[in-house]
Amino acid sequence: MRFSRIAVLAVLLASQAGCSESQTPEQRAQATCEDEHDAFWISQDFVKRALKAPSTAEFPATMRNDGIRSNYLGDCVHEIWAYVDSQNSYGAMIRTTYYAKVQNRKGTDNWSLLDLKL
Repeated sequence: MRFSRIAVLAVLLASQAGCSESQTPEQRAQATCEDEHDAFWISQDFVKRALKAPSTAEFPATMRNDGIRSNYLGDCVHEIWAYVDSQNSYGAMIRTTYYAKVQNRKGTDNWSLLDLKL
C-alpha cells in the first residue's frame, strides 16, 4: 500500500496534535511549571508595575534577543534577565536591564514575584 506525502504529513500532524491531549493533568501542570516562555512574559507584567511610565514599556518580542537569559531552578521557579525600554520621569526613553525571579503555582495560571531588580 502506498501513501502520498500529504497523507503521511497529515497523519503525523494529527498524531502530534493529540500528544498534548494524551498528557495527564499532572504532566500538563508540570509543563506549564517549567515553561520559560511563560515565565518571560509574566516577568514583564511585574516589571511594568515598577516603572514610572508603564504604558510606554517596550519589551523584546522574543527571548532570542541579545541580553535575555532564563534559568529554571526547579520547583516552578525561574530566573529571567532581560531589558525594557520605557520613559523615565523626564520623558526620555531609556533601556533598563532587569532581573526577575518568578514562581508558578503548579497546576494554575498564578505566578508570584520572588525578586525584582531594575
